[in-house]
Amino acid sequence: MFARSIALLGAATMFAAIAGADAEARGKRHGCCQATSCYQKVMSPPVYRTVMVKVMVQPERCNVVQTPPVYQTQHQQVVVQPARQIVHATPAVYGKVRVSEQVSPGYTKWKRTRGCCGVEYKCAVSVAPRYRTRTQRVQVQAASHWVETKPAVTGVMARQVLVSPGSSHRVCQPAVYQTVAKQVLVSAGTEQWVPVAQGGVCRR
Repeated sequence: MFARSIALLGAATMFAAIAGADAEARGKRHGCCQATSCYQKVMSPPVYRTVMVKVMVQPERCNVVQTPPVYQTQHQQVVVQPARQIVHATPAVYGKVRVSEQVSPGYTKWKRTRGCCGVEYKCAVSVAPRYRTRTQRVQVQAASHWVETKPAVTGVMARQVLVSPGSSHRVCQPAVYQTVAKQVLVSAGTEQWVPVAQGGVCRR
């Protein structure tokens, strides 16, 4: 690359020399006279070279990808109502019966009587006991109780169970590059004043 730059600079210098000679010929042709010296401005163009450079066409792009959690439905037997005991009571049963009770006991009394001949007699007379009947409330069956055991009531419940948790990860696309041609300045353009004639005055 350095050798090529030197060659380009040499070419530019040679171009300036040729342009100076040409300018001098034109000055004489235009008739410079009665002047100590005449100069003509000569411009040399800038020198460029083409180089291949790598440029980024598209920058790197990254996105976050979300993975949702995964759930599964499971069925499980659960106790809806636990086992329990219920006490049942049976009240006593009563009824009515007729009861005979003694009002007065029996006894013996003496009773005097007279016979047909006027004879007086004294006789023992038995008086039977007196009874009466009444209704009485009596217990026919005694009270009782018994315990009933109720079994537990079960059911099936569906629930969501986490199988795998959610996650997130970055997905990146690399940057895209491209090689393009680019003009690079090797030497800037120059401006020189080149003598075109000696002696006399330049006529316009």
